[in-house]
Amino acid sequence: MSYFNIPLMATNQRFNVSLGTTTYKLQLIYRVNKWFLDIFDTQNTPLICGLPVVMGDNLLIQHQHIISGSLLVMNTNENEQQNFTDLGTTITLYWSPS
Repeated sequence: MSYFNIPLMATNQRFNVSLGTTTYKLQLIYRVNKWFLDIFDTQNTPLICGLPVVMGDNLLIQHQHIISGSLLVMNTNENEQQNFTDLGTTITLYWSPS
């Protein structure tokens, strides 16, 4: 299984990314001491909103009917704490087609 790192910056952000053969718009917003992910199509139609960016299972596991593949989070903070400046450094996002 191959994993592709999705480059992130330590700020709220919105950008286009190709996951497989489809382009999506990802939006990451820091709210109440946690990062959240929203996924839109290229016409800005919301597909999946309010996903907490937490380590563990595939973030897309319940949304395979919308987007196939896996979005996985790595958080190298020992207690998995999330700070605004952690995104892209201690918190990283990976996609796999399977």
